[in-house]
Amino acid sequence: MKRIIHLHTATIILSLCCLWICFGTSCEKDDNPGPPILERVRLIAKDSTTSLGYTSNMYAIIGQNLGTTVKVSFNGVAAYLNPTLITDNNIIVTVPKDAPWKDQPDKITVETMFGTADIDFKIQQPGPEIDNFDPKAAGEGDIVTITGEVFDGLERVMFDSTEAEVVSSSSTEIKVKVPAGIVQAFIHVFTPGGVATSAAAFGFKYVVYDDDLAGSWWKGGWGNITTWNSAEVVKRGASSIKIEYTGAWSGFQTGYSGAEINLSEYAAIKLSVYGAIGGGNRKVKLVVNGNYDGGYEFMVNEGEWQDLTIPLNAVGSPATLQEIVIQEFEGNATTKIYVDDIGLI
Repeated sequence: MKRIIHLHTATIILSLCCLWICFGTSCEKDDNPGPPILERVRLIAKDSTTSLGYTSNMYAIIGQNLGTTVKVSFNGVAAYLNPTLITDNNIIVTVPKDAPWKDQPDKITVETMFGTADIDFKIQQPGPEIDNFDPKAAGEGDIVTITGEVFDGLERVMFDSTEAEVVSSSSTEIKVKVPAGIVQAFIHVFTPGGVATSAAAFGFKYVVYDDDLAGSWWKGGWGNITTWNSAEVVKRGASSIKIEYTGAWSGFQTGYSGAEINLSEYAAIKLSVYGAIGGGNRKVKLVVNGNYDGGYEFMVNEGEWQDLTIPLNAVGSPATLQEIVIQEFEGNATTKIYVDDIGLI
């Protein structure tokens, strides 16, 4: 009887050992699923397979054995990995902004704990970026140099809706001739990667106000409340001048205390004006150097920006610039306007 019990016990122990070995082997196999297998790349917005994409955009890499992914590279540049966006069958990842796109192997490389795999994926040319242009204003036919990034394959340069003649171009610099008839315009650069628009408008030879008064210009006026850096209504940049006329025939005023500004090389005063909502269209008068008999009257339209170019001969043909006044010219004490981008062209 004891011998039978001993044999039965031995059989049970042997069976448990076999189960343990099988279980251990099974676990070991589950822990090592094998190298990654990449099947396709798809868009995030819809399940549409793609083999090309753009920097800073998100895509899903579809495949097998991806759960232990430790690195994803686009043409050798590693992307940021969010562990919550990785499963055994897909990886959601953003193409790095600095991933190279020109003359590259055009590959995505996925590295897991158990191997590495590649898939074809071409990064398209990124959109151009304009950093600066110089000079800020110039005449017809003058050369303007535009600096920035990714100007490769330049298609055209526009000053608003007018195309400019390109003199030369590289990946980081473009030289163009100013088209005829341009007083003020934003510069647009077109490439296969997209369109870039300059942050500032081209068009001044001398700036009086651009978010703030230029150096040596003083603040004055009478019968009004002037906010020199208002963010309420802005034509361009961060601020404009808000003028609240509180008395009839009152005036906004700024003057120059620096070295003489000779106007022989300038043709006009340029500024942008906006009539406050609810105030209606209002008449004002631009006066230069106190010449009120030779001032220029114009209407400020309610609720819209107007870009005005006022020839110097319309304000008395002054030889120098010492003072600018914008006077309320209807005898209305409640007029409110905004002024931005004052300068000479």
